Parts: sequence; structure tokens; C-alpha cells
Amino acid sequence: MPELWCECMMQLEKGFRTKLKDFVDISRPVTVTMSVSGSGSYECKCWLVDDSGTASEHSMTFTLTDFPASTAHVLFTVNILSSGTMRDISSLALSVNDAMTLQLSGADFSQERAVVVAEMYRKNGEWRFAATAAGFNEGLGELMRQYGASVPPAPSSSRPVELRKGQKVNLEKPSGSGEIIINLNWHKGQSKPGFLGGLFGGKSGAIDLDLGCLFDLKDGTKGSVQALGKHFGSLNNSPYVALDGDDRTGSVEGGENLRVNGRKIYMFRRILVYTFIYEGIANWREADGIVTVKCPGNRDVIVRMDEYDTRDRMCALVMLENVNDSALSVEKLVKFFDGHEQMDRYYNWGLHWVAGRK
Repeated sequence: MPELWCECMMQLEKGFRTKLKDFVDISRPVTVTMSVSGSGSYECKCWLVDDSGTASEHSMTFTLTDFPASTAHVLFTVNILSSGTMRDISSLALSVNDAMTLQLSGADFSQERAVVVAEMYRKNGEWRFAATAAGFNEGLGELMRQYGASVPPAPSSSRPVELRKGQKVNLEKPSGSGEIIINLNWHKGQSKPGFLGGLFGGKSGAIDLDLGCLFDLKDGTKGSVQALGKHFGSLNNSPYVALDGDDRTGSVEGGENLRVNGRKIYMFRRILVYTFIYEGIANWREADGIVTVKCPGNRDVIVRMDEYDTRDRMCALVMLENVNDSALSVEKLVKFFDGHEQMDRYYNWGLHWVAGRK
């Protein structure tokens, strides 16, 4: 006698488990639909996890019989790309074909930043379905570890996230080398030297943008990393941030890079990344600077210096802040100041500044 499938949509409750064949024909394509709404930015994904712990992203439409025998779990997840927690969402819905649906809201969660909404898994040779609705405070990385897997590095073709002013996005603890790279690139100009250039003996020609940061560690250590004053920092020792170059013209293909030791995220409170015009007139439009934050296992984050109407020589670019010792939030600032001291006061860093040179 052939198996029958119910054509009515079954409303599921959190924790519900069943044999999948009781509701869908697993020999035919299965389509899972997910939607989430709220005040933040969210990402819905389907993951295949095999017996070895390898996780790979997959589309939401698939045929279960096509998966290799090593496929142990099919996970349907939501993670937060911006600030906030799952408690802030308005609604979260998942449906399987026209057979099952699960409706959740922020009241179902607390401080979680990633959730396994549902999963399909093998048991005794059969595919089963669970309305898991299990959350993880530390994000997608912690979620994957629960299943003996890790988040695979994002492919190089992944579309970057471009931030608007004041917008935040969270970067999960980096995979692989654990090195977070903050790159500043700009266009070579033909401006004459400005005040700092003349004061420190700079020559006329291209605009010289310097990249730097203020760091604030949990042990109370505060300071700066920048070429001016030769404070190049250290990647493997405090402050776990290092500047790897000083592009005096903007013609170096790679620009300038700050490197952050992502394995030491738990040591940081915050990092303020900035740039200033060391040489040349204050012409930010001509410089056309772009900041790219690269964190293995995450999409690149793009910050464009798209405000130009100022003669101030210093620009606070992005703020990185510790999130539960397992991630960094990145916020676009692009706020201009007359110099280091004014920027320091605005962000309440409390450092003492004196004139310096390269």
C-alpha cells in the first residue's frame, strides 16, 4: 500500500520531532522557506554537516536521496549580522513544502545571536525532522561546534558587506590563521604639502594618508598604533595589533594594513581605526579612501570615505568592539577631527598626545 502525505499545513511547536516521510515524499524535491523580521540584519542558511564534521552551505531546495550517506545533518540556521540578539526579532518562520510550518518570535529567545531553527537528520537509516529552535549566544561558530563542525571560510567571491554610516555588523571569531586585516587604500593625488607635511619636512606631490588605531585592552592598557612616532605595534604580544606598512604615496597596490590577532579577541574592549593626512592638502574627495575589513570565515566589510566637505585632517573610520569575547562588531564612523587629541577626547580614550614624526 503506498504511503500517503497530509496535504494540510501542520503547525509545529518548538521541540517537535517526527519521521520526515510521514509528511513529505523524501524521494522528491524538498523546499524549505525561511523568513525573519526585526530591527537588525539577518542571514538565513542551509548547511550540510557530514560525519567528519565538515559543514558546507547548500540551497534551500534539495532532494534528500541525492545526499551521500555521510551526510548526518541538514541544518536551517539564522544568524545576526548586525548588533542585537534574537530576542529583538519580530517573527521567524520556517516551512517545509506545503506540509509543515514553524512560527517563532523574540519571546522564544534571549541573548542568542544564532539559532538552529530546524534540522533534518538520519536515525536508524531514516530521515527525521526536528523543530529545534535552539540558540547560541556566541553566534554561528558556537552553533557549528555543537554539531562537531566549524564555519567554513567564506569563498573569495562572497559579496562583501558595505556599511552605511552608523551601521554595525558582527564578525565571528576568525577561522584559519585568526588574523583580521584592516586595509586602507586610496588614490594618488598631486596636492601640495599641508601643515604637517611642511612641519615634518614632507615633499610636494601625492597625498600621504596614514592608517592607525587606538586600542583599549581589558587589562587597562591603552595606546595607539601608527607610523607617526614609529608605534608599529605587535601581533603576537600586547597590544596584539600591528601596522605592516607606510604607503607614502597611495601608489602601493596593497595600501596600508592593520593586522589584529583574532585569537586575542577576549583581550580587547575596543579598537578605533582612523586615518589622517600626513602630507598634502585636506582633499578627501581626491583621496577617495576605501577601508576593507577581512576576517577569515566572514564576508569582507567595506567602509567608504564618502563624506568630503571638511578641511579637517583626521578621520575616525570604524569602531571595533568586543562581543562576548567571541566576535567583534564593526561600526562605520567616518567622522572628521582637527587632530588626534580632538578625536581622543570625543571617544573618551584619555591618552596624552605630543608632536611626533616618522
